[in-house]
Amino acid sequence: MRRFAELDRQTQAFAEASGLQCPPGCGRCCTSPNVEATPLEMLPLAQELVGRGEAARWLEAVARAQTPVCVFYQPDAAVVGKGRCGVYAWRPVLCRLFGFAAVRNKQGQAELAACFQHKVTQPETVAAAQVAIQQGLAVPSFVEGAAQIETLDPAWGMQRLPINQALKMALEREALRAQLA
Repeated sequence: MRRFAELDRQTQAFAEASGLQCPPGCGRCCTSPNVEATPLEMLPLAQELVGRGEAARWLEAVARAQTPVCVFYQPDAAVVGKGRCGVYAWRPVLCRLFGFAAVRNKQGQAELAACFQHKVTQPETVAAAQVAIQQGLAVPSFVEGAAQIETLDPAWGMQRLPINQALKMALEREALRAQLA
């Protein structure tokens, strides 16, 4: 999807300009029970899974999930607390922008929403990135990134749900569409 590619380009440009980077193998953001997405953001992934014939497998995985952690998170068996996304190319907006995007503060100014690991492992880089943003460094915006997607289909693009629930809705829609085609 072109809009996802543009968000990736913006995020990469900000990462390079600011020097921020995720610690190797971190994946800690994936373990949050608060990751949300819209069914619309999950449609490209759902299309891919339906095309592979894997929709039923992942619908079952969502139904069996004991926690709200994304079903695509793959923990590293050798290192506790490490892991990765199993569907990185099709991840939703929040996952694309997390740690490398801004929110607006009460004064309407862009403020880096750095992740916990960035703050702990790279505090000087986080502080320098925030100063650079205040001085005009372009930074992706969570609100603008989500708005770029939701305008494609407001009914499906504005309903923020826990990530597994958004995936379920997208998979069900795409599986039905494939059956009707």
